[in-house]
Amino acid sequence: MNEEERAKRLSDAIDAVLRGDQPELDLDDSELIELLRIARLRHRVGQRRAAVAVASQELVWRVLKARMAARHIKQETQADPPP
Repeated sequence: MNEEERAKRLSDAIDAVLRGDQPELDLDDSELIELLRIARLRHRVGQRRAAVAVASQELVWRVLKARMAARHIKQETQADPPP
């Protein structure tokens, strides 16, 4: 198998992983198998990092809203003249 064929087989297998499919494991080349293993691992890590990022984003928004509300209350309190 030439380099172009190897690259095509690896590309097809990685595309299948990214689609969430199980790639055809007719790879008989240990280097391609290792590259596919790394691609799967990186894909899983990327998915987990994306999930954590969403949770982190929600937390940041909640903290920001709380700070904005506290600042608004503080400004209203300072603007009120004493009785």
